[in-house]
Amino acid sequence: MMATAPPFLRRHAASAGLLLLRIAAGGFLLPHGLGKLFGWFGGPGLAGFAGELHHFGLPTAAPLPLLLAAAQTGLGLLVLVGASTRFAAAGSAVFLAVTVALNLPNGWYWMHGGIEYPLLWLLANLALALTGPGALSVDALRRRTDPEFVHAVHR
Repeated sequence: MMATAPPFLRRHAASAGLLLLRIAAGGFLLPHGLGKLFGWFGGPGLAGFAGELHHFGLPTAAPLPLLLAAAQTGLGLLVLVGASTRFAAAGSAVFLAVTVALNLPNGWYWMHGGIEYPLLWLLANLALALTGPGALSVDALRRRTDPEFVHAVHR
């Protein structure tokens, strides 16, 4: 015999699941960006990030490392709190797609520098870009309180 979830849980299970997905997708991207910007969480800082870009044969001239690190940080924060979620998650997916492409020659396993880890986060962000943030988000709060926001989103 299967027990059913209480009505509140049944009504909000999808939003709770999307909140957990946003916490994971944005919450894992955010510290990577902060590590590139400020060297936090054992990250390389901007100079080290420029070195990483150089290692992949990408341009390293200022302000590119700063702009990329700021984009990763900002997109991660937006996904985490569920603000402009579809845009932020799509932007994060693009960022991660580049990471996947750069690591493709290293194979699948992340422990060998492969695509496994960034591909997981790319797919998580794509899922959020497709589904939206759910009811437990800044976007949902704005929809409830700002009629112009609702109109702009649903054009």
